Amino acid sequence: MWETKARLLEVIVCRNRKVSNGAMNSHLRILSVDGGGIRGYLPALILAEIERRAGRPAVELFDLVVGTSTGGIIAIGLAAGVPVQDLAEFYPRYGRRIFGGSEQPEWSKRLFGTGATWSERLMGPANTIGAPFGRDDRWGGNARHRAAGLEGVLEEVLGDTMLSQARLPLLVTSYEAQMGLPVVFSSEEAQHDPARFDLPLRSVARATSAAPTFFAPAMMTWAGGPRQFVDGGVWANNPAALAITESIRLAASQRWTGTSVFLVSLGTGMAASTPAFAGEGSWLAAFSDLAKIATSITGSDILATRALGDSYARLQVIDDRIAGAMDDPSPSRLEALQQAAQSLIQSESGEIDRIVANIKI
Repeated sequence: MWETKARLLEVIVCRNRKVSNGAMNSHLRILSVDGGGIRGYLPALILAEIERRAGRPAVELFDLVVGTSTGGIIAIGLAAGVPVQDLAEFYPRYGRRIFGGSEQPEWSKRLFGTGATWSERLMGPANTIGAPFGRDDRWGGNARHRAAGLEGVLEEVLGDTMLSQARLPLLVTSYEAQMGLPVVFSSEEAQHDPARFDLPLRSVARATSAAPTFFAPAMMTWAGGPRQFVDGGVWANNPAALAITESIRLAASQRWTGTSVFLVSLGTGMAASTPAFAGEGSWLAAFSDLAKIATSITGSDILATRALGDSYARLQVIDDRIAGAMDDPSPSRLEALQQAAQSLIQSESGEIDRIVANIKI
């Protein structure tokens, strides 16, 4: 197993890559979108506002798009040429097909919670009564939702378009569960070595959004062997740091400096800061604290700020209510997200104008 893991790690990290031949502007414009389930509605609406103010299709406003989980689906849709307005309508149109069910009843909220991240939802019932929940082998172990709904929607929206056919350079995160290794799906690498790295975009979207306890792992062949992918949010829920590392390579290929990079990062809502280690409760509570840290979105935000300064723009809603359930597509939940997006657009209007000025070139 260790030999196999070493080979896969070499494939993931050390494979040769060609420098992109795409036309570059005077600086590199990057879009990064966080994970967050149904809360992807929020950044999709903000992206639609950026496009409206720019007066040009969003696919023309960026040189690279990076995404995780629901942000990966947005990134994939954008790179596939899906109109931004359709991406904004994706969540109210397909939410029920993806997650099924009906509005979460009050007793369920009390028992399972409405955590801001998958780790919080995972540990909610365990911390409450100390037992695992959601086990159903028909759905893929501990998955709460059938994958068929998500897979059907992705096929309908993305069709048979391949990763190598992306109209915009694309990076999407996932995690190979069997070997325990982070994975980045790259449109450039799919073009360079399609036999090993090319996949249908719908498969990439399934791999990045296979959130533990929500959907079963995505099983597919990639990099020369069978793989078991889970949500990229387990290591890069905010993929801004990945965007920065890629920008270094791309900027260097143009003999640019870091000041030639402008990164736009869109969040999906987060709760106000709380202590990382409460020091109370059982070992399950301590494990939950560690899971929260491992999936934190703030680390990448700090790194991006230090690396890029004013060349970094982060649009994020901080509100305990907005940072709630990731699998609740009810009308009331979607309305709350829409209102949060509109409030952010109003309060950060000047910052959005600054973003547009930097990417509309």
